[in-house]
Amino acid sequence: MTVAEPSPVVSVVMPFWDAVDYFDDAIASVLAQTHADVELLLCDDGSAPASTAIAQRWAAQQPSRVRYLEHRGHAHRGTAATRDLGLAAATGELVAFLDADDVWAPEHLAHEVALLRSHPEAGLVCGQAFDWFTWDDPTATDRWLPTPWPSGTVVSPPGMLTAILRRGAYCTPTCSLLIRRSLLPEAWRVDGRFTTMFEDQALLATVHTTAPAVISGSRTAYYRQHPGSTSARAMRDGTYHPSSPNASMERFLRWLETYLPTTPTGDDPELRAALEAAMAPYERSGSYRWSRVRAGVVRRLPERVMWVLRGVRRRARSMAPVRMGSLRHVEPLSRAFGYDRGGPIDRFYIERFLQENSPVIAGRVLEVGDAEYTRRFGGDRVTHADVLNVRGGFPETTFVADLADAPGLPSDAFDCVVLTQVLQMVYDLPAAARTLHRILRPGGVLLATFPGISPIGADEWAATWYWALTPLSASRLMGEEFGAENVEVRSYGNVLTSVAFLEGIGLPELRSHELEVVDPQFPMLIAVRANKPLSSDR
Repeated sequence: MTVAEPSPVVSVVMPFWDAVDYFDDAIASVLAQTHADVELLLCDDGSAPASTAIAQRWAAQQPSRVRYLEHRGHAHRGTAATRDLGLAAATGELVAFLDADDVWAPEHLAHEVALLRSHPEAGLVCGQAFDWFTWDDPTATDRWLPTPWPSGTVVSPPGMLTAILRRGAYCTPTCSLLIRRSLLPEAWRVDGRFTTMFEDQALLATVHTTAPAVISGSRTAYYRQHPGSTSARAMRDGTYHPSSPNASMERFLRWLETYLPTTPTGDDPELRAALEAAMAPYERSGSYRWSRVRAGVVRRLPERVMWVLRGVRRRARSMAPVRMGSLRHVEPLSRAFGYDRGGPIDRFYIERFLQENSPVIAGRVLEVGDAEYTRRFGGDRVTHADVLNVRGGFPETTFVADLADAPGLPSDAFDCVVLTQVLQMVYDLPAAARTLHRILRPGGVLLATFPGISPIGADEWAATWYWALTPLSASRLMGEEFGAENVEVRSYGNVLTSVAFLEGIGLPELRSHELEVVDPQFPMLIAVRANKPLSSDR
């Protein structure tokens, strides 16, 4: 008779500082886990009496499962030191983290523990978290944070860190981590500069350079969004922004520059290239330096004053006369998408999307038209490149088919399909989505872009240019075939880039900060990443 392997103890580290409003909910969600072998470590960062009392009450009520910890003299030492306090006291084989304002679904730990046990080669589980706004505002929009690989994928170091540097949204929130404790005593020695922002990403960087990670498809961690959170406060005082250069990110990146050479994978070429690209905005002395000066001034102004100033600026701009200049014509500046003026604007966004997702351009890859992007963004990760065209006679073509009716394309064959600005020319879009799902291997990834706001081609393809999509229509189209939970849709562009693209203005004629702004009301380009799940993990 086979004896079941004993269930591992999970040490849950919960640092807190003056947590009151959501503290009980967070604690209760840990103790309600269906994986019962849990010790909860409540780590006090010098909180006021009301917060400390909540933690001590839970520890007194459930002494076998909850422990209260504090710094010597009830000192306030910052999040990193307080998390380290819990790690030093942890006794479990596995360690998880939950902030005092977040919650888990009851099955969260059971799923993550089972996944890690089924992948003994992995040192940690990296999952998704729910950007949770509707807990307070039912009209708000929640969203699941993306992962850089499909669920069930084991990522060798330093792949996760490289992906995060290419796209910050791929970072795993601490509430979605499960780590083998044996990795942490040696890895977790981050210096005191990380007292609030990025201390969690510094911890992750130490692990991602030493241990493989397995991606979880579980959607059981709820990352509560509210004005009192650490990131919300940092955004208000100008020291952090999720998509623009900021002082907190610069501090983290400069720490990485000195830390990576001490790690086993710190000389990885892709990691070094990703770090250099991430550092580029901070090495220039122009707009970013000015933004830091402006942020320092803003922090000194009362919020009411800032609200009035923003309103005045908006009204002044809306009332100003419009100067049409060279745009007061019914003929566009270019009918060639800007190719004759330095290159199309949409290619900036297409290539950014592919660069951010380049880790999955690997194995056997199918691209439409030619294999240029496969070679450029896949490099040595690609073992075989195929090219699909609707007609024969094009160089590199290995398959000739219409995506809406393509029985000649093999099923479960491709690790990645790269499809840029193609599907607008397929009339039967649902049939094309079915084909794309069928030809991908389990765990394979579709990377597709569509025109949102765009001129229609003036060449031979104009005769079959049927569609312009929106983020919603792209999401439904792919979600109905791949499953909504396996599809991520992003839009790029703003009113300026949309007008410029319609006019045929070239990419070099716009400034970088103008290209960076994303306005959801003007989706110039739609990008879709769809994962075909592995059967072992959904």
